[in-house]
Amino acid sequence: MFTTSRNSIQIRSWRLSTSGDFHGKRTSILLLLTDLRIKRIIVFTLFAVYIICAVFMLFFMRESLLGRCSYGEYFRENTNFVPFRTVIEFAGYIRDYDTVYGDISFENIFGNVIALMPIGFFFPAIWKKQRRFGSFLLTASAVISGVETIQFIAMCGACDIDDFILNLTGAVMGFGFTRLNIVKRLMFIDVSLKKGE
Repeated sequence: MFTTSRNSIQIRSWRLSTSGDFHGKRTSILLLLTDLRIKRIIVFTLFAVYIICAVFMLFFMRESLLGRCSYGEYFRENTNFVPFRTVIEFAGYIRDYDTVYGDISFENIFGNVIALMPIGFFFPAIWKKQRRFGSFLLTASAVISGVETIQFIAMCGACDIDDFILNLTGAVMGFGFTRLNIVKRLMFIDVSLKKGE
């Protein structure tokens, strides 16, 4: 009778132990899923806000010349396919402390770099395939080319190879930051916020 009682106590304590482990693991998994779900909502919301702001700045803050000139005239006056010609010209204004074009030049150079930097964060954070540099570079180049093409069709802003170079530089810089573990934990929607997971 004593042996039976001891066995039943052992079985009961084993059940409690395994039950506790199971519930602990289930709670841990639920917390992990909750963390990732919340992070996905935050990242996608920030990405949507960025897209809206970028579209507004790139297309709606600029005056369109549609109806005011022909595409031929626009092409001659607002396109540049010589790499670094605009950058060198703007750098000259900044170097000479030009009071008229100096600030505009500074904003154009660094604004074009910063404007596309967020896609270097968001693309790899949301899409796993974009975590390979080659895939990201192709996608970023296609996006920037698309923006330049739409700007040309809408006749807003300039279609400039230097804009492409500066935008791509910013995107690559943003991508470089995603190599940091802290950025991966904060931004990647499939990586836990908890350290070491």
